[in-house]
Amino acid sequence: MSASVPKYLVRDVMRTPTVNILPTKSVSEIARLMIDRDVGSVLVVNEEGNLLGIITKTDIVREVVAKGLSPLNINASQIMTKNPYYAFEDVPLEEAASLMGSKGVGHLPILDSRTLKPIGMLSKRDILKLAPYYIDLVYQLKAEKIGK
Repeated sequence: MSASVPKYLVRDVMRTPTVNILPTKSVSEIARLMIDRDVGSVLVVNEEGNLLGIITKTDIVREVVAKGLSPLNINASQIMTKNPYYAFEDVPLEEAASLMGSKGVGHLPILDSRTLKPIGMLSKRDILKLAPYYIDLVYQLKAEKIGK
């Protein structure tokens, strides 16, 4: 990266507030919530607000729709990605983008470094809008992972 690239922290780019759900919420309710809030993912949390997992639109398509299952009969705990990768709000955006690229994830929960509770979400779309010079890092690392 050249010296002219601004140095952002994750907190400068992340979307807030997060859309949190309990593990018992049905996929039908989750899909409606995603549309209403215009988000591509939701965080699954327990009663105390601790991160348990993440569900993306792709998860709903892959785990429910493509399998012909009823979204009314499947709940969040059945399709969520458990223990998702995450970053803290005070890490450099470049580091978070690298993590997303190396792990092949499009949505990264952002946790408060003191409470360890979700406070934001970082997506490829957010990076592209606000810090487009880092998006190559996300896609370059993903391509290297696929090539291995």
